[in-house]
Amino acid sequence: MNSPMKRKGGQGTRWFMMVAVALMLGRPASSAAQHTEHMPGMNMEQTRYTPRLFQSDMSAMAGMTAETPMEMGAPHRWQWMTMGVVRLLYNDQGGHSGDEAIESSNWAMGMLHRSFNTSRLTFMLMCSLEPATIHVHGSPELFQTGESFQGNPLVDRQHAHDFFSNLSLTYRLGLGSQTALWIQVAPVGAPALGPVAFMHRASAGDNPSAPLGHHWQDSTHITSNVITVGGGRSWVVVEGSAFHGAEPDEDRWGLDGGAIDSYSGRLKLNLGGSWSAQASHGYLHDPEALEPGDVHRTTISLETGGNGARDWAATFLWGQDNEDHGTSNSFLAEAAWQKTRLDQIYGRLEWVEKQEELLATKTLPEDPSRLAGVYALTGGYLRDVDLLKGVTTGLGADLTVYEFPESLKAVYGDYPLSFHIFIRARWGEEHGHAHGSGF
Repeated sequence: MNSPMKRKGGQGTRWFMMVAVALMLGRPASSAAQHTEHMPGMNMEQTRYTPRLFQSDMSAMAGMTAETPMEMGAPHRWQWMTMGVVRLLYNDQGGHSGDEAIESSNWAMGMLHRSFNTSRLTFMLMCSLEPATIHVHGSPELFQTGESFQGNPLVDRQHAHDFFSNLSLTYRLGLGSQTALWIQVAPVGAPALGPVAFMHRASAGDNPSAPLGHHWQDSTHITSNVITVGGGRSWVVVEGSAFHGAEPDEDRWGLDGGAIDSYSGRLKLNLGGSWSAQASHGYLHDPEALEPGDVHRTTISLETGGNGARDWAATFLWGQDNEDHGTSNSFLAEAAWQKTRLDQIYGRLEWVEKQEELLATKTLPEDPSRLAGVYALTGGYLRDVDLLKGVTTGLGADLTVYEFPESLKAVYGDYPLSFHIFIRARWGEEHGHAHGSGF
């Protein structure tokens, strides 16, 4: 068994804490998570504030929906919008297998689109500087698994996202206000498999952590050479994708490419009253570099408030990987509440089956069919503060507790605790409906 990781921090930790205290003393900001309604005849004291959660569903922004996007009614000219998130975090993962780091999770997206009568063309580019702002071995996260580095599996680490996280072209043909067909071609994109990725979900709120079930649920959000065709009418959407099934390689700065060797299909249902659901299945050819073998992945999810148009949202998600050596499952329930225009509360409950020997030894298991059920419960809070003009800034913190088999306590400790303290900066419309600038 590997020896416990050497914990790092020291002066960097003290510096981060001083910055956090300074932010806490700042005055409250006018949050981008708020929606201001000034009704006719009202004075400023009567102005009504409606808190809204932030979400960034890129498929919806690209027009891959049955309903007509808002921008379809705009003049026939190119429209440009941008949005993004940057977090500076102090990350402390407890127990014998934990580590600490000062790091940044971040992404920025730009979208260029134009309407042509009933059709719409959308170019999208999303980039992340995480290859430079997160350690090459990944961000510390207890019980996280998936992908590899220098011939070793990543364990208790969440890999950085690629610099090119999305590069896509989407054509949408409207056949009425509630009917459409579309096709998307993406050197880097998300196939029709799983729900909206965790980093773009309203229900994830400002939670900076990837779910422990990420590689059972939504890890295909950065995939090479994706072709997706779909259509929808009223409350039903059906989509299918073909793509390269391998996870991104260790070079996080370039485009991976690869032959199209995998496929997926997804059914989405708009259930009314802000509720929606999806069911999807995909065949992934050799997704993991160190563990050759195909994976059949199935996901089912139910969510409410996913469009970010109100002050709370929740997602319930089940994901299953069926591999040559066996079947494993994961479950997630998460929610976020924008309690006021300045205050957000978020939480996540997870259960996932992980390879017990992988967690114990941090090396590839001889018996990958031996599974350990891991529970994780996270609660967090964020307060918006006035720091940068035109950017929504906030200070947040969260705490995670775990439950896991007795056999792993010699490796992880009896009661490991993990926490984040972070500063968040965000720009762009909170639910992706900005017209942006035109030309």
